[in-house]
Formats: sequence, structure tokens, C-alpha cells
Amino acid sequence: MTIAACYLSPEGIVLGADSTSTYQNFGRSKHYNHGQKLFQIGIESTIGIVTWGVGGLRFGSYRTLIARLADKCPPPQAPSVQHVAEKWIDLFWAEYQNCFSAEIATLTTLNLKPPMAMTPTGLDPNCRNPAEEMHFRQLSNDLVVGFCMGGYVLGDRQPHAFEIIFDPLGAKPTPTPLAPAQTFWGVPSLIGRLINGCAPELRNSILSCGKWNGTETDLDMLIAQHKLHHPATVPIRDAIDFTHACLLTTVKAIKFSSLPQVCGGPLEVAVITTDRPFRWVKHKPWDAAIMEEARDGHI
Repeated sequence: MTIAACYLSPEGIVLGADSTSTYQNFGRSKHYNHGQKLFQIGIESTIGIVTWGVGGLRFGSYRTLIARLADKCPPPQAPSVQHVAEKWIDLFWAEYQNCFSAEIATLTTLNLKPPMAMTPTGLDPNCRNPAEEMHFRQLSNDLVVGFCMGGYVLGDRQPHAFEIIFDPLGAKPTPTPLAPAQTFWGVPSLIGRLINGCAPELRNSILSCGKWNGTETDLDMLIAQHKLHHPATVPIRDAIDFTHACLLTTVKAIKFSSLPQVCGGPLEVAVITTDRPFRWVKHKPWDAAIMEEARDGHI
């Protein structure tokens, strides 16, 4: 899991993410705190990309694929950010389908059966059984991978950002443009509680509990009174500060909670202003893991 962020501003793009990656090792989850989820696309690039969900491909790496994208479609000379996003979809879709072909086939077969249901005499035999239902939900969740690509091209220097979601049960995706504002993915509900006054899960629980007597609009109006009402855009340096604060808040909230440690490690933040290429604001050095061990007294 991840906390990833994009702040689309008239002055440019701020991208950020944590560094924790989860790997399955003999049936157990193993967390590594120095993965990379934020990349510039090429050298002297004007476009960056951040990812969440599936942390990597079984037979390749995001880093290598992004480098191949830059070779085929150098961002500064590209006709548009959307064009680069579409080229990324073409490249990644084939790798994604190949890497998870067996899992996607299993998921597709399970999806042909109705969800698990009960009858007066017990489980409906025409529906997914408990084991199938659990496997279906796990695959449906674990195989989703998302990307946000943002930046500009030299043709117009107008900043753009696009969300791209690869779903194992979905068709080949298309890039969805983002409006100027802040957007979060991965585990956004924690910072959402602070910014919006209420997590979406809590809102849905209130509406479905049977004790709420108002309308859905009534509840939304009540929640809106407790929003922070962050401005639509702020100066780019403050956008950097806001992005970093939201990432750090999420990581610390998870650290000091009973939730799995799905976010953590060094935070990475980059900025692409309309007058400059991709620049790192916070970026872990290659000895980050070594120095962490040194600080902990292991070496």
C-alpha cells in the first residue's frame, strides 16, 4: 500500500509518495522501507510519474519500463502530457497482462459466478463459496495498480496531470485528467478525515446504520461545516509544504495506530515548475538503507 499525492497548480506539479513496499515471502507480508514510487521520465524531464497499488512486476521493474518510455517518447519534445500517458498505457498494459495472466484468468472465472449469498437452507450453491469469495476479493484488491503522470511539454508549458488505473477486471484504461487541486491515492482516508472532516467509510456507515434520519445531502452539508476548506491553489512552495505535510501526517497516523504498517520509510517529493524541468525536493540517497542500519546500531 502507499500514500501518493499530486498537487496540480498553475505554477506546476508537485508529486509525492512514501517508500514502503510490501512483498510476499512464503505466504507472509514483508515490508521494505526504501522502495521508489516516484520517478522522473527521462533525464532533464518535464514529466514525472508516481505509483500506488501493486508495487512491481514479477518479471520486470517500473524503473526499467519508465526508462523505456522515455527512450520512445522523450517528454520535453512530446506533443502533450496526455500523449505520453497514452504511450505509458500501451507499454504497461502488455506487461501487466503478461505478468498477471494466471491471476487475471482465475479472477475472471470467479467473476462469472454471483457473489456469495445465503438461502433459507444455507449457502447458495450457484454462488461463490466462502473460500472463492475471499480469493476473489483478495485478487480484486491486490492486482489494482495506479499511476499519476504530471508535468508539461515545451510546446505550451501548461501543467497537466492524469490518473491511470489498471484493474484486473477492467478494460485497457484511458488517462483521466485531474482538476487543479490536491489528490491522494493508496490510503487517503486518514488525511481525508483531517481535511474533509469525515472519512468516506464513516460517512457510508452513518448512512447505512439505520439511525440517520436525514438525507444524504443533509449529512454532506453537516460534514462540510468541518472541512478545512484548503484553497484551490496556493503558491508552489506552499503546495510543496502541503503535500509533504499530508504525506507525513498519514505515515505518522498509521505508525501510531493499530493499522498495518503499509506506509512509511523516507518521503519523496518532486516539483515540476513550468519554467524548469523535474526537480527533487526530497529524495533518498543510495545509502539510505545502510545509514538507517547505522542509526539503529546494527553496524
